[in-house]
Amino acid sequence: MSLMALGGFLVVVGACDLLRFDRDAVSPRRLAAILAAGAVLLALFLAWAGDSFGRGLVLFLGLFAGFALWVVASSAALTQGGAHVRRWRAAAFSGLALGAAVGLLGVGALEEWVEWPARMDSTVFAHWPAADVTVSAGAVLLQLATGNLIVRLVLDAVGVPAVTNEKKLKGGRLLGPMERIFIVGLGHIGEVTAAAIVVAAKGLLRFPELNASAKAGPSDVTEYFLIGSFASWLIGLAGVSLIYLA
Repeated sequence: MSLMALGGFLVVVGACDLLRFDRDAVSPRRLAAILAAGAVLLALFLAWAGDSFGRGLVLFLGLFAGFALWVVASSAALTQGGAHVRRWRAAAFSGLALGAAVGLLGVGALEEWVEWPARMDSTVFAHWPAADVTVSAGAVLLQLATGNLIVRLVLDAVGVPAVTNEKKLKGGRLLGPMERIFIVGLGHIGEVTAAAIVVAAKGLLRFPELNASAKAGPSDVTEYFLIGSFASWLIGLAGVSLIYLA
């Protein structure tokens, strides 16, 4: 089964999440800009790859619903406290799940063999099928801001919020994407052992900071590091799987 619709959805989510890469709080103006950018990108994607207007419109509505739910709910879950934060968190993950499900089930709304526009025949993209490039791009973009947001939501869910612990273990917002991209790249070329070495090296490099934090008194930094790292690695492995299944 083609994963191109899912890849297109991840490209849009990953690209638009870059607009909030360095922040959890998103102003209403920026939020509206992200939603508008997502709608435009989805429309352009379906105008290029869609099979018919009617089925493309249905697919657009489903993908945009998942995208909008993810953007709005994840922003609210990371910035608003109170009794509703769990609902916002659940809604955020539901948005990703909805978009993924629509992408997998609605692939029939795309052309059977999507080709690059004629003006791209002289570019490097012409050497690879459009579907493979789309899925690979989605898998890579997933590792950037979107991966960070997912990890932060997971950490909040288990009670070790990143907003407090990242002050003790600095650099996670940047090191996380770099680590995941490295895992995806090594996994894609079959160097799983090298990816395992990277994972082990991270633990060794962080050990002095973890040890110093433990000596300073009770804290949940170790749990924050372990859960955050495993969540991050799983996102990287998900990207590798998508590329292999494309």
